[in-house]
This record gives sequence, C-alpha cells and structure tokens, in this order.
Amino acid sequence: MNRQAAELSGIKPHTKKIIRVFLAFAVFYALLRLTPYPELKAFLNRSCSTRIFDRNGNLVQVIPVENGVRREYFKIDEIPKEIAGVFIQAEDSRFYSHFGVDVIAIARAGFQNITTHRRVSGASTITMQLARIIAAQSANQPRNAFVRKLLEAVNAVRLETRFGKNQILEYYLNSLPFGFRTEGVASAAKNFFSSDMDMLTPAQIFCLAVIPRRPAAYNPINNPEECLNAAKELEKNFSGKTQNKKHYPLLTGITGDDWQSAVSKRRVYNYPIQMPHLVRYVMNNQKAITHSKNAITSIKLTADLNLQHYVEGLISSNVKRYYNKRISNGAVLVIDNKSGDVLAWVGSADFFNERDRGQIDGVLARNQPGSSMKPFLYALALEKGFSPVTVLADVPVNFGTEEIYIPQNFNNMFNGPVLFRHALASSLNIPAVYLLWRLGIKNYTDYLMRLQFNSLQGERGAEAAGLGLALGNAPVSLYELVHAFSIFPNDGNLIPLNFVISGYGEDKRKARNPIEPDRVISSDTARIICSFLSDPAARVIAFRSSSTFNTGFPVIFKTGTANQYQSIAALGASPEYSVGVWMGNFNGETVIGKTGSSVPALIARDTLKYLHKGKDAHSGTQNFSEPESYTMAKVCALSGMRPAENCPSVLYEYIPADEKDIQYCTWHKNSVINYPAEYQGWFIASKREGTIDNSNTPLSVITPRDGFIFFANPQTLGDDTIPVEVIGGSEDQLNVFYDDKQFTYYRPFKFFLPLEKGVHSLTVTNNDEGETLSFTVE
Repeated sequence: MNRQAAELSGIKPHTKKIIRVFLAFAVFYALLRLTPYPELKAFLNRSCSTRIFDRNGNLVQVIPVENGVRREYFKIDEIPKEIAGVFIQAEDSRFYSHFGVDVIAIARAGFQNITTHRRVSGASTITMQLARIIAAQSANQPRNAFVRKLLEAVNAVRLETRFGKNQILEYYLNSLPFGFRTEGVASAAKNFFSSDMDMLTPAQIFCLAVIPRRPAAYNPINNPEECLNAAKELEKNFSGKTQNKKHYPLLTGITGDDWQSAVSKRRVYNYPIQMPHLVRYVMNNQKAITHSKNAITSIKLTADLNLQHYVEGLISSNVKRYYNKRISNGAVLVIDNKSGDVLAWVGSADFFNERDRGQIDGVLARNQPGSSMKPFLYALALEKGFSPVTVLADVPVNFGTEEIYIPQNFNNMFNGPVLFRHALASSLNIPAVYLLWRLGIKNYTDYLMRLQFNSLQGERGAEAAGLGLALGNAPVSLYELVHAFSIFPNDGNLIPLNFVISGYGEDKRKARNPIEPDRVISSDTARIICSFLSDPAARVIAFRSSSTFNTGFPVIFKTGTANQYQSIAALGASPEYSVGVWMGNFNGETVIGKTGSSVPALIARDTLKYLHKGKDAHSGTQNFSEPESYTMAKVCALSGMRPAENCPSVLYEYIPADEKDIQYCTWHKNSVINYPAEYQGWFIASKREGTIDNSNTPLSVITPRDGFIFFANPQTLGDDTIPVEVIGGSEDQLNVFYDDKQFTYYRPFKFFLPLEKGVHSLTVTNNDEGETLSFTVE
C-alpha cells in the first residue's frame, strides 16, 4: 500500500489533472449512456411504413402508420450518398467531428444573434434535431425554450454515447418531418416528386433538403418558387466547398432548366392501393412480420400483380354484365399447386364500393359451396372401399329419420343406375347423399377437418348440416375450398399456402412457410378424381356438350350453387395451378334468372388459360398422372361389371390392377335388362323395358322409415295418404298388417295408407321374411 501511494505521489501534477479529467469524462459518459432514456425506447419501437411488392418487384402498397403518416425506413447504405451529403451540408456540416453538440456553431450563432439583436442562425446539430424528434414521443416536455434546448443538447450527447454517427444519420433521415403526413426522405421523395430516392435529380435533392426547415413555406406542391429559391441558395453554399465537388460530382452543373424541371411536374403522390384484401390478410396474419425499424419493412408477396389485374378485370366485367341479376360481387383465389404460393387474391369487384360492401373479403366470407364440395365426398368413398366401377342409384330415396328428406337433382329428373364417374362429373345429388349416408357424417366431418375446413367447426358446423352436407349446404370460405381442391392435382397432399416470398429487415430473414405437405388421401384416389373431373363425356348428363370447360390442356372443374341460389361458385385446376371463383352478393339475396355456375366457371377457365398462355404439351404443360394400382378395363356401361355377350354398351374404367375375377354382368340376360330391386320405384314410374330382379334382395321397407313423423293438414285436399314402398322378398305376394287391419298386395309392392292422426304400426311379411316399424301422424 505504501509502495503504491509512493508511486502515485511521484506523478507530475499536470498528469494528475489529465487523469482526473479523463475519469470525470468516463463517469459522465457512463451516466449518459446508462441512465434511462424512455423516449428513445418509444422512438425505436415506433411503427414504420411497410412497403409491399409483388413477386416481380412491382410496388403494391405502402402501409401508413398512425394518423395516415407514411414513414418508410431504409438502411443508411440504401440511401443515396448524395441525399445524405446534401442534408449534412444543409444542417450540420461538422456532423462527423463533434460529439453531438457543435461548440463552434453555438459560439457563431450566439455572436450573430447578439450583434444583430435577432435570431440569425441556429446551432442545432443533426443529433440535436434527432433528440428533438425523439422528445416528441413524450407529452411532458419543458415549456421553457431554453430548458428544452439544454435538454436537447444533453440528449444529443446521450445519443452519441449509444450510437455511431451513421446510425444516428440513418435514424435522422428516416424520421425528418416534411409535412403532408410524410416523414423520412424516402416517403418525401415519393410524396413531393413521385419518385424513388435513387431516381431524384440533383435539383430535386436540394429541394427536398430545404422542405423540413419550413414545410408549409418550402414544399414544392404549394410554393414551388419559394422552394426553388431556398434550394438554389443551399446548392450555392454546397458547391462553394471544394470537397463537396470532389465527393459528389453528380450534384454539380445544375442548369436553370434543371431547376424548373424539378418542380414543373410536382403533384401529391397517389400511393397505390393494390391487392387490398390480400395485403390486409397478410398484415393481420403473418406473425413474423412486424413494423419496427429493426424488423421487416419490405415484403415481397407471392402474388403476381399482372395476373391480379387480369382476374380483377374478369370479375369487374362479369359483375357489370350480370348486375341486374343481383350479382354485385365476385372473388377469386389462384394458387400454385406445387409451391403453395398464392398468385392472385381478389376479394370483391371493387374494394372502395361502399354500396355493394366491397371491403368484405369474398375469399374469406363463408357461403354455401353447393356441389363444389362433392369431389371431397367421392374421394373419401374411394378411400373407404368404393370403386370407380361402383354403380350408384339415382332414384327417389327418402333419407329422413323423423322427417322426410328426399333430395332432388338440379333438373328434377332421376337417371337410375349411374357409374361413379358420371355421378360426380354430372353432379347428381341423390348418389352424393347416399354416399354420405353410407360413410357417416362423423367420418366425413373428421376428414373435412383434415382438409382444414375450419369453418365447419362449432354448433352450426358440419354435423348440424346433416346429410345436406353432401350437397354443400354448410357455409365454407373460398379460401378453404381452393386450398382443399388442390389435393387432387397434388397427388392427395395438402400443401401449406404461402403469401410472402421474403421480408426484408435487418437480417433479411425469410418469411416463407416451409413446405410440409399433409397426405390426406392416397395418390391413386387423387388421380382417379382428376380423371373423373377432366372427362368431358362424364359431364354429359348435367352439362351436355358444353364448351365452358374446353381449355386445350388438361384441367379439372367442379361447380356449385347455394341451395337458395344466393351465390354460385366454380373450382378449376391444372396440374400446375388451382383456381376458385365465387360470385353473388354480400346481402344474401337470391340471384335472379338462370345465370348458373357457368359464369364463375368461365372466369376460372379464362384464368387458367392466362396462366398457361404460351405453353403446350411440348413446352411445360403437364398431364394428370395415372393411378399406379389401377388399370383401365372394359366394363358394362350400365352395371359396371365385366361385359357379357348381351351387354349393348361398354366403356373403359379403372379397376384394381390385382382384381382378376371380376363378375360378368348379371343385368343383361337374353336381351332383357334385369334391374336390382332398389330401382323398383324409378322403373315403374318411367315404364321402362326390362324387369326388376328381387331374387337377391332381402325384404326391405323403403318408405316410410321407422320413427317417421307425418303432419296432417286439414286444408289439404286429395293428398291425404302415406305412400309405402317395399322391395325384395322371394315371393310376389306381400302380407301387410297396419294397426288392426290386414291387406295383401302383389308386385310391385307400392301402395298407400290413410293419413290418420296417432301412432301407427306397420308390419310386412313375405314368405319367411318380415319387417316391423312405427310412425306418427300429428
């Protein structure tokens, strides 16, 4: 201890003073750096405008922050050095040589102001001006001007202890207020000169640099001459310094024409508002995207602005054409099947149309999809053991339990036996309801949840819809429909959708979702559905030989109409792209007339044609793949069985490759068609040629069903009976026991019972078979 004291005592007095000054400065520096600066924290967390671009770099939107202010943010190395140089010269020429407070400038300003008895010049440095901008984040500022100035100086030094010069300059240039709800040089370049920063002329740069001094007086929109005079004075001072000419040669030699040109085309910039529904969705749902200066301030969408404009034109023109049919809006979603990229998102015909509620997003709005849901049902049926050669009965069937539910086809006709392919492609209703009845609503609902139909959750969801779910009477969104429909060209895989290619911030980190497909159905099932939906011949029952679906390249289509005709929809896909179109109105009003789902189908078709423009079979357009575990074989066009010698018509259909012992057709015998018993009612109603084969069908009451409830209407005239239909049985005589009465009927077993109030019992017997049920009339 004594030795150390002796050593210190040997230091020369002036050296001790230097050490003390250094220690005092270090303590002062530490205090300034470490003391809380809450206004700075608020400033750094302040929102900045996000620039939205399409996948090709076209500007889509610049999102305003609070009070509609545009505050774009750029890194210092992204701001042209000429702009930074002019602002430094205009506001703080010794910026890189002081510690936040310019003592020389303070002395000069004080001398000038005292000698002239008025304020001639100021001494605020760039750092002090930044400190003033930061202080504005707080409502508790000193009222005394001197105290505010002193506090600015202290805070400027605090900023210098925390940040380097370039970082301070970056914050300053991005935060300068220019008036007109504009902050920062990037937004000012757009707002006053309709230009990006790197496209400003030298004269415009000088004009830009004087606006913050007096935004009301020097803005080139309202006061071009005052702006030019101040800019010329600044340019004169700037060019008078040799080092500026050396470092900024592009800012020299400005002519009179250059000055006039700088403000001759002045106008307030109209910021683009494109893809409004998609941008709103992305900004609300992309959790990785924030707005602070240290996060993402520029987003590149997966969408294509040219495609967006094309699709918007299709929707707009068709809405105008069918507006008198109560079609006042439409929506389109287009995705890339392989990447999951959303390529176009049109939420309405006109976002700014308040009368037709254009800000509602038709891509997300829930509407009844109608028959466009049927492909998912048929796919599940194939997964659960049904076959492409399964024959479905398109006949009147009562699927009700307590209440009668007999679905109808769109044309109120019944087609009898129909192969799987034709039932789906022609969108027949009875076969679809039959499939759901066989598969079970719970199983189908669980499957739809895997397809991410989240709209179907809850009390009013899928299970509440009952068997009508097969016909699409439960509302879902177009977003969910298109996403789910993409499993068919994607070999049964559900791929996450991507909206953002990249978001650029401090680390330029990626915001794209990883592709993690979920296999929902087998690839063979997906390929078979594609074959069904791309087969023009299979659509003939419903659409005849319509040219609506003709494209010149492989494509699948499915259309749908809400059960009360409030809206119409269409889904289309090629191997590369999927498209969904919805049209109708946001008021729930019924569409007038027979516009049909061909209108959205045409839009889907034209969109796919646009996407495939210039492609052909030899230049990139793919074909739908063939199922690997199936082979094409000849089958009877009526029964779906192996053709026998009496089968008049055959066609090719997929059969399991390992299924060798396919039964020969039993429907065609000796040139007579023997229909199964389930076709009895349809057969009799149409007086068809042939017979009904009851030999292999057990006795069964088709209608009424056990537990049915009928309602007697005293005002009803004539129709006061209950129809009864029984099929099967080995004998042609049916014994009927109705309450305490007994009857005998002969084939066909169709008869009527009186409509009498009360609980009734019905028993039918045929040889050693029988069935008993009860029903109620109220």
